[in-house]
Amino acid sequence: MPKDKIRLALKGTFSFLLACALFPAAAEVPFCALRFGYRFTQPDKWPEMRAALEKNRPAFDEVWFSTGVSFPSLAWHETHARQCAQAADDLRKMGIVPSIEIQTIIGHTDDIIGSGDCSGQDWGTMVSADGLPAKHLSCPRDPKLIAYFVRVAEMHAAWKPGSVWVDDDLSYRNRAPVLKPGNRLAGCFCDACIAGFSRAEGKTWERAALAQAIRSDAAIRTRWDEYSCGVMGELTRAIAAAVHRVSPETVMGYQYGGPLYAAVPRGLYDGSGHPVRLRPGAGAYWDTDPYDQLGKAYCLQTMLDGFRDEKWMGACCPEIETCPRTFACRTVQGLILEAFENLALGMDFLSMFAADARTDETTEFYADGLFPRLAAAHAFLQGYHAANGGTRPCGFSVPNGRPAKLVACRGVPIVGATGRSLGALPDIASISVRMAGSGEVDVHSPLYQTRVMQIASSTGLTSFYARCDRASGGKLPVVFESAVRAFAMPRVRDDWTLATVAIVNASIDRQDPVTVRLRGVPADAKTAVWHQPETEDVAIAFVRDGADVRVRLPRIGAWACGYLSFK
Repeated sequence: MPKDKIRLALKGTFSFLLACALFPAAAEVPFCALRFGYRFTQPDKWPEMRAALEKNRPAFDEVWFSTGVSFPSLAWHETHARQCAQAADDLRKMGIVPSIEIQTIIGHTDDIIGSGDCSGQDWGTMVSADGLPAKHLSCPRDPKLIAYFVRVAEMHAAWKPGSVWVDDDLSYRNRAPVLKPGNRLAGCFCDACIAGFSRAEGKTWERAALAQAIRSDAAIRTRWDEYSCGVMGELTRAIAAAVHRVSPETVMGYQYGGPLYAAVPRGLYDGSGHPVRLRPGAGAYWDTDPYDQLGKAYCLQTMLDGFRDEKWMGACCPEIETCPRTFACRTVQGLILEAFENLALGMDFLSMFAADARTDETTEFYADGLFPRLAAAHAFLQGYHAANGGTRPCGFSVPNGRPAKLVACRGVPIVGATGRSLGALPDIASISVRMAGSGEVDVHSPLYQTRVMQIASSTGLTSFYARCDRASGGKLPVVFESAVRAFAMPRVRDDWTLATVAIVNASIDRQDPVTVRLRGVPADAKTAVWHQPETEDVAIAFVRDGADVRVRLPRIGAWACGYLSFK
């Protein structure tokens, strides 16, 4: 074996052992999962995918199979479950955890569901507030729907998956064609759902009157939302209980987009008895604008805000997805950056929807292009995650935990909604810039803040760094001594000791060596270590200046990432 591959293999083994040592409870959560469509587990496709995974074994620790986007017959599901069971055996021999996603329950849209086999659907569909029935979107309270997915869950639980995921079509929002501009009321307004709400209210409702009452009366709106979400919670409780009866150790997971309505994961928790894993998602599926992917990482933190302490809450991973799963859609660099940024902001593990046999992309693209680079970066990402054990991201906070585009990419650490805050970010309008018409816009608007960060001078930025440092009372963990176009995220322990500093060069040019002043470097640390994907670690001497440490960062390539740790 070539020396570079031996080094990467040893580095990956060390990172895994370090993660186990630092996270004895979380070690049961596979670090990086590959998600793909149902076609890859079928006999004509699985041998090629199996070979691609064997060839690039370090890339993934878990694989999520899929049940597909439609409602085929239970006989089809029975055959598919046998195919998944065989594929699961193959994965276990590689040391990869096999899991599965129940990809469609209510459904995303009639068009998506109708693109496949719907021969198994014999239940009622969702109806809008104005009486528009969907063709395929499911009514979540229909007993036939529940019985169908309980049986699907039992079939797949028989091969003992590590986790079973339900998809974000269970988000509390209607889908096309039920959702129309004049009909923005969530929930199913079919006769059965209205009758159930009427019983709960002790009052008979007609559809039009109920819709009007929901729009005009906040109390009725709240009760309708609670009722509708409770219906979905009963559905997920039934599915999770079916899995648990057959495979008691299997963990349930929930993929969602938009606000998190707790009834769905609470139902999964009540049915299984295990804390539920979460995967929030918010788009940004292409590499056309890398800033969007960083903005999404902050968005995902807001989607977890307020739920971290819930008893049903387990580990969380970001949606890292390409759509479609093709060569021109995303680069490996884009996937690595999005993974790194999400780990920096507080995610626990990774999930990548990066392969799908519904496209005409070749298996060789995955086996020889995508997976090898991810395999090479795995040790870097897992090592960073391990080094952050027992820490939290630290920096300034902004309203809603979501900085305007570019604001988090100019050298000042900004935490998401779940980070450790140094207080409010100083006013960006204090940065002196020449901008025609600036007096005619809201200087606190995201558009203005983004524009300032596009045209700020190096002098303006370094002055802003000094102001931020003063605002923190000298506690800012990372202060650049010259202007940068970089995302920087320190991770600190409870005593404010600095564990790592993540850096992303957020520009199309290289970032030349730059000096950074650090606070909280452990007193017994002698050396800083610079880590980057697919490269050897670099030891960097630092200079102590009282309680501060000055470190000269190496050159960083365009849209490249790395992190500092301390020995």
